[in-house]
Amino acid sequence: MLLAELAQVSGTSAASIKYYRREGLLPPGEHVTATRQEYGQRHVERLQLIQVLREMVGAPIARIRRLTAILDDPDQGLLRALQEAQSITFGVDDGPPARQRDSVPEHPSIAPLLQHLGWPDIDSAPRRALSELLQGLDQQGAPTGPEVLLTYAAPMQQIARADLAWMRRLPDGAPQAPEKAGRDPGPDPGPSNDVLVMRAIAGSVAYDRLVQLLRALGHTSLSVMEDRPPRE
Repeated sequence: MLLAELAQVSGTSAASIKYYRREGLLPPGEHVTATRQEYGQRHVERLQLIQVLREMVGAPIARIRRLTAILDDPDQGLLRALQEAQSITFGVDDGPPARQRDSVPEHPSIAPLLQHLGWPDIDSAPRRALSELLQGLDQQGAPTGPEVLLTYAAPMQQIARADLAWMRRLPDGAPQAPEKAGRDPGPDPGPSNDVLVMRAIAGSVAYDRLVQLLRALGHTSLSVMEDRPPRE
């Protein structure tokens, strides 16, 4: 597809596409002539990822460029791209130097929680953000013990599994692996890394909001039920 069709399919203006190309966010297309390029599904998916980052997260161009550079680097895998996407989504950087992190001890409830759930004891943006949040809750006198965290983390583990299963499904209408005559087409390659990262970001924002609303609905419903006079 040419630029005009890419703009129509992706819902992104031609001017924005040219801007993203200049900024290095969008890989170049295949040159048809000296002034015209052919684009494909890869470009559609990259533009969808950029749209989610800009509209749902409000990410600056510099942060998006860093993420797309990781996605376009064959030496860096999906895990590294997801880590960068999490940092953008939670509004944190890659993290201060190790010596600076060590100067602020991690909240004591996190390590026991990870051990109880069998989660890997590794550094990550969500882990650092969780420690900072718990320390703030401590200052407010809110309960932050391991047993309290487990009340929230246990169902989140099931939700995370469902999220990952959804992320790994091929998007509707995506091209399937071509079948060769008389041959097994082999395992389905699954969605591209751009699609996986886009779903991780969109899912984090949307489902975090869902959890907030369900929690608020529970507060309201339980309060109303407790205020009702007992039936005679």
